[in-house]
Amino acid sequence: MTDDEFWSLIDVFEGRFDVCDNGPYERLSATLAAGPEERIFGFADKLAELLFGLDRRDLATVSRTPLGDDGFLYVRCAVVVGGRAAYTSVLADRTAFIPFTVDYGGHAAALLDVASNAYTSKTGLEWDHLEPHDFETMSNEEGWLP
Repeated sequence: MTDDEFWSLIDVFEGRFDVCDNGPYERLSATLAAGPEERIFGFADKLAELLFGLDRRDLATVSRTPLGDDGFLYVRCAVVVGGRAAYTSVLADRTAFIPFTVDYGGHAAALLDVASNAYTSKTGLEWDHLEPHDFETMSNEEGWLP
């Protein structure tokens, strides 16, 4: 999946990283389920790659309040839900990450289930796809170097 295609799909959130409504997540899953399985896998792979790219010590430590491993992952999800501009802004200036840590609502973690929900809806099978990047906190070893 290309960057443009991925970000076009993420536009369903209209840049609202703090959305607490399941509707956009369900619409995104339905859109993916309506396409080929390769598109679902591509979405999951691109999401993992982007979350991996944000898995960095400098971002984890910019917040005034400490973020646990899950909290940091969920805030990274919120950055992606915020769209391409939010993502590139955070990459360019770590202080742009701060607003996402204040009140992201934790709902952005629902992004992690979009591809698996789409796959199950389309195939009736359990999700067993393994993304090429591990997006769990501290998986990006280079991003956590001192």
